[in-house]
Amino acid sequence: MRYAATLIAIGLSAVVVATAGADKKDKGTFAPLPAAGDMPITGKAELKRYKDKTKVKIDLRGLAPDTTYAAHLHNAPCDNPGNPGGGHYKNDPSGEPMPPNELWMSDEHKDPMAGITTNHDGHAHGRGEADWVARPEAQSVVIHIPSDHTNSGGTKIACADLE
Repeated sequence: MRYAATLIAIGLSAVVVATAGADKKDKGTFAPLPAAGDMPITGKAELKRYKDKTKVKIDLRGLAPDTTYAAHLHNAPCDNPGNPGGGHYKNDPSGEPMPPNELWMSDEHKDPMAGITTNHDGHAHGRGEADWVARPEAQSVVIHIPSDHTNSGGTKIACADLE
């Protein structure tokens, strides 16, 4: 009987490990920032930390139709005084300010430089992935009106705290 109980315990442990998925999951809800004007931006963000990578998924509504936006993981909460969301989260704080050192979202998560593009109703989805595990300083996802063709940043129009 002792042998059978051990096998059952091992079997249960295997099931728990196999279904656990992400080591840590944070979620947040987008809200417009003052620069969004009258855009009724809503949506959700989800960050998953695995043992060897980080993934972010976003879904937004209320943006301008047929428009490309920049979306990045940021290092402060949305209510950060004077700088909502703070700056871009960097895996290596002294490293380059772009992927793969930063996590940017896109429609095609294989190309983080592409940004997210809305459909004719102002709805957009985005994904991003990095081969590192985000530290606790990764606190929000920010949506920007791109200031250049790299989608590296620009005016912040929406933010979601990750909790």
